[in-house]
Amino acid sequence: MVTHAAFGGSTNLILHLSAIAHAAGLNRPTADDWARINRQVPRLVDSLPNGPRNHPTVQVFQAGGVPEVMLHLRRAGLLKLDALTVSGEPLGVMLDWWETSERRSILRARLKERDGIDAGDVILDPESAAKRGLTSTVCFPSGISGAGGIGDQEHRDRPERGRRRRHI
Repeated sequence: MVTHAAFGGSTNLILHLSAIAHAAGLNRPTADDWARINRQVPRLVDSLPNGPRNHPTVQVFQAGGVPEVMLHLRRAGLLKLDALTVSGEPLGVMLDWWETSERRSILRARLKERDGIDAGDVILDPESAAKRGLTSTVCFPSGISGAGGIGDQEHRDRPERGRRRRHI
């Protein structure tokens, strides 16, 4: 959920993660869970369709993709580094490997050479992301605002039709 939030992720994961949790016999994440995570995690990826510069997915991959985003999340203290990965190694070990890997260097250099784009302009550190104005992109309607509810003229004229939107 943390990495999803940093990407400004797709609503598809919300559905799939709930199904995976259900199949595994775990509690499914609630709208409040998603909201809490998205309030805690900065969005770090500038990609289609969530701009503002709208880098295509291939450039996100060449900038380092998921492991690159996770390096920033690790520095922010937002990951469980002892969680085992599919390799059987803890996440922290795999991120150490990625940070110094030849593959990372090659991909980032290719992005710069072919597209003239610095990887740090696609996957940003939290401070740069905040300066660029990247914000959470997933939200749920969560109730009625205003004393008069939906029928209140002030709220009826607003695009959200009197509903408060909770960004997650």
